[in-house]
Amino acid sequence: MVDERRAIWIDPATGLVWQTEPAGQMTWTAAMAHAQKLVLDGWTDWRVPAVIELESLLDRTRYRPGIRRQVPFQDTRSYWSSTTFAKNTQNAWIVMFDGAYVLSYGKQNAYWVRCVRGRSISVGDVGEEIR
Repeated sequence: MVDERRAIWIDPATGLVWQTEPAGQMTWTAAMAHAQKLVLDGWTDWRVPAVIELESLLDRTRYRPGIRRQVPFQDTRSYWSSTTFAKNTQNAWIVMFDGAYVLSYGKQNAYWVRCVRGRSISVGDVGEEIR
């Protein structure tokens, strides 16, 4: 098991518990394996977030969309979601926080990983539909 002593943040909008420091860059498969082994703040039920959960961190009301102001980790990296692209299962969705883009890329690529725990959210929970 990976034991990381890093801070967490509980999102008041969704109730999700987020890892505040990213786990690094890795392939999608490595990201999924990393989340299964992660022990953080004593919790072992970490996972790679679904694309809608990553999108819930965005503020699209601003001129240049980005991460909501109340989110303590304000970076512009691209993060893996656990959501596979239905039309090509060799791809998965990523969220690019620089500009708030949601795109699918090959699972063999390396993107950043930030794990989450808590009840999964759906489109209705955040009031925004995935494009």
